[in-house]
Amino acid sequence: MSEVVAHYEQLLAQYYTWMLGADFDALVAEQRQLLKSCGTSDTGVALDLGCGSGLHSVALAQLGYSSILAVDVSSTLLAELATRALRFPTIRPIHADLCAGLNPIVEPQSITTAVCMGDTLPHLPDLAAVRRLLADCCEALVPGGALILSFRDLTKPVTGLDRFIQVRADDHRIMTCFLEDEGDYLRVHDLIHTRSSGNSWRLDKSSYRKLRIPPTWLTNQLREAGFTVESSEPGPRGMLVFTAFKR
Repeated sequence: MSEVVAHYEQLLAQYYTWMLGADFDALVAEQRQLLKSCGTSDTGVALDLGCGSGLHSVALAQLGYSSILAVDVSSTLLAELATRALRFPTIRPIHADLCAGLNPIVEPQSITTAVCMGDTLPHLPDLAAVRRLLADCCEALVPGGALILSFRDLTKPVTGLDRFIQVRADDHRIMTCFLEDEGDYLRVHDLIHTRSSGNSWRLDKSSYRKLRIPPTWLTNQLREAGFTVESSEPGPRGMLVFTAFKR
C-alpha cells in the first residue's frame, strides 16, 4: 500500500467531503460551471481521474454525459460515491491505481472528456508518472477531446508560520495541516481533532508527500503528449486550471 493510499484509507477519506468546506451540492454547482466554461462537449463518455467522493463525476452527470467512468484508488471514497451514484446511474465507480495505466479501464479513443481535478496529480509518485498519465489520457481521448486538469501550485516555498493551515473547523471537529519542504515534494501532516460525546477531544494524525509540479513544465508535457493547451488560469479554491484538447 502506497503512502498516499494508506493516508486516505487510515485517516483522510472519512473526512474528505467534510473538509471541502461547503455544501456538496453547492460545490458540484461550482465545478459544473467551471467545466462548462472550459468548452467541453457535454456529450459522450467522460473520465474522472481521482474522482474522490464524486464532486466532478456528479457535475459531469448533470452536464449530460451519457456515461462517466469515475476512477479512484480509495475504496472508502468510492463507496461514498456509489451511494451518490444511485441518483446518477450514468456514473460508474471504478477502483484502480492510475499508476497502473488506463488501458485496463478504457479503450483507445473512447473518451470525449477527461478530467483530473483537485490534488490527484500531486498524489502521483513522480513527474515520470505524470507524463505517463498525460500520454494515457491522449490515447484514451477521441480527436479533439478535452482534458481538464486542476491542482495547487506547490512549487512556491512555504516557510515560518505559513506552514500551518487551518483547513476547516466546526463545533465537533478541527482540521489543521502542517507543511514541510522535502525538495521536489511537500510533506503534508494532517491533524484532526474530534470532540467526543463526553466533550473530550481525540487527535488523529497522518502524513504523506505531495509532488511539486511546475506549471510551465506541465504545459510543455501536455504539448509533447499531443495536446493543444487552450488555457492555464486560476480557478476556484486556489486551484490552477488547465484546459487542453487532443490534436
